Amino acid sequence: MSLKARAQEKVERAGISNYSFDREDLIMCGIRYAIEACDCGEPDCDGVRLRKNIGGVARSLQ
Repeated sequence: MSLKARAQEKVERAGISNYSFDREDLIMCGIRYAIEACDCGEPDCDGVRLRKNIGGVARSLQ
């Protein structure tokens, strides 16, 4: 399963319906997130980490 698919599953599992994807970023409730692989090793980890993409926010404000 791709990172994008895992991120989508994570968002839907959380009950969030206001999201979309732009290239490799997740846009959720107007905030852009980079999708990254997570290898923390925690037993309940789903293998995906979302990090606020500050660069994406700056681009959209220009």
